Parts: sequence; C-alpha cells; structure tokens
Amino acid sequence: MANFIFIDESGDPGKPYEIDDDGNKKPTGGSLFYILSAVHLDSSRLFILDQRMTEIKNKFGFKKEIKSESISLPLYSELLDIVNELDIKIFYRLIDKTSYKGKFAVSGNKKLHNVFDEYNLVKTVFYAIKRLKIFNVEVILDRAERRLLDGKFDNFNNYLVKKLNTKTIKRVSYVTHINSEYVYAMQMSDLIAGVLKDDFNGKNKELKKKIIKNLVKIW
Repeated sequence: MANFIFIDESGDPGKPYEIDDDGNKKPTGGSLFYILSAVHLDSSRLFILDQRMTEIKNKFGFKKEIKSESISLPLYSELLDIVNELDIKIFYRLIDKTSYKGKFAVSGNKKLHNVFDEYNLVKTVFYAIKRLKIFNVEVILDRAERRLLDGKFDNFNNYLVKKLNTKTIKRVSYVTHINSEYVYAMQMSDLIAGVLKDDFNGKNKELKKKIIKNLVKIW
C-alpha cells in the first residue's frame, strides 16, 4: 500500500526582528512563528478522506478551496472530526522564531535562499517517517515560490532526498509540488497548520483539543 505525507506550513522563513544601530529589536514584518504540519495517509485513507471532505463541504454548501483562515468554526470543527474518524497521524514542528537559534532565509542570498525551510521541513519529514516505520514515501508539498532556487524545484527535491535516503534505505521515493486547490489532503494539512497557529496565538484552543491524541510534535 502506498504511503503519502502532505506538508503545509504557516508563517514565513524570515527573521522576525533586525537589530538597529542602537541595539534595539526592529520588527521586519515576518511572522513570530513557523509551523510545519505533516499529515500521513495511506492509499485507502486518502480515498476516504476525499469522500468525507466532499460530503462535509456539501453539507455546509461550501464551494471554495478549504483554507484555515476562510472557513467557519463549525465547518472547521466537523472537518477535523475526520482526523479522529480515520485515525490520521499528524506530525508537526512549531518554531517560536523569537528564540530560534538557527539560520533564517534571506531574500536574494542564494546561500541562505531557503535554508530555514529546507532544514526544518527535512527534519519534520525524517522523524515522521522514522516514527511511522514506513519507506518509499511520496512527499507532497505546496508550490511555495521560495523553494525555487534558479527557477527550479529540483534543487529542493534533491536536498530532501539526499538527506533522507541512504544507499540501502529509501525513505522517500518521490517529491511532488502541487496546487492545494485540487488536493483535499493538502487542504487538510493547511487546516492542521491553522489549528497549531491559533493555539500558538491563544485562539480557538478547542480545535487543537479535538485532535490532540493524533498530534506528534517534532522538536
């Protein structure tokens, strides 16, 4: 049976603050957090997820792409019920960027093009696959433009595969970049990232409580 991990994020990979000439912190406009959600689905759960999300959308008369910031709480809550219903395992990495000690992405600097995103995404996927004890996984990502170094996704794909696979262990078989508008599983990953963002910001904490038994934090 095929295995898939759908990755979505909330926040951005840039620094939240710069230090001015007087040594004071100056906000850059970047987010104070960065969240990666990794939703694991096998083939059977993937098909059922599509069916159930379609049913719930129709029940609410919702015709647009499901996004965490644009749906009602009742719809959000019912969609999250699918996580428990199908016992979907979710791995996540939540980074408080005000205390993060690693490197951040720097626009225009090829050396730091997307190092923050690359490192944290690979770490999340690696530990998710290790905990699940699965192999030959297809990793599906949203088409984030920041991952385009020299106009190619291949640089990012090669980095991820090189870090996760060895000569004898093939953890990742494919890396696919998709438009989330057409993929319900990616929309579910977006919902999970939204749940974690709200919890970080002290909002709608009841949403995280609904799925807490299915969440695994990657430190």
